[in-house]
Amino acid sequence: MVERKCIMAVGAHSADMEFSAGATLLKHALNGWEVHIVHLTLGEKGNHQLSPEEYGAQKRRESEAAAEILQAKPHFLPYKDGELTVSDEIACEIAKLIRKLQPQIVITHWRDSIHTDHTATYHLTRRAIFMAANPHFDIDNLPTARWIRFYYAENWEDHENFRPFVYVDISDVFEDWERAFKCFAIGRGEGGFPYWDWYQSQTRIRGIEIGVRYAQAFAVDDWRMRQKRDLL
Repeated sequence: MVERKCIMAVGAHSADMEFSAGATLLKHALNGWEVHIVHLTLGEKGNHQLSPEEYGAQKRRESEAAAEILQAKPHFLPYKDGELTVSDEIACEIAKLIRKLQPQIVITHWRDSIHTDHTATYHLTRRAIFMAANPHFDIDNLPTARWIRFYYAENWEDHENFRPFVYVDISDVFEDWERAFKCFAIGRGEGGFPYWDWYQSQTRIRGIEIGVRYAQAFAVDDWRMRQKRDLL
């Protein structure tokens, strides 16, 4: 029997995980994995010309278009941009998805960020994994989640103390990832920050570090930075 393989990425805002981990998610999809992207908010307050309602609708359309290219299923939770708090109510909603989807891998934000929504998402996702795995939390009578491998994506707003540890060669999916990236107006340069320039440059640097064209890098918790070898 072939084991079902599933990977989940949890982002504070629509575009966060597509930008920081999208190519890696696509590589998993092409290798037979089920891929899910969870958006805690749409990032609907990030446009000075459009109302949150208008921009939220735009970001949702962009996320859906990007997810199609990345061969991922998007999930939209009903929380507000700039208002995420660390609460068991929100963590329980993430835990519910974890129990339903049973991912072997979860990706989210690094803990140190200039954006409070990103920091909250880090803590919420960690809490959700604990709740999903503990049988004493009754979450809609869903089965507990298996042991999950946890990674933190590289985001321009989450760079303080970020230490890359795991690298994924994305050279063969780079062009498709760029197409997904540019489904977003901000990914095409329609905003105040050159997102594509930063992420393209960063993936090139990470690629150079491991001797490939492009790579996405991920951090892990310190306790996972251990390798057992018989000889060096």
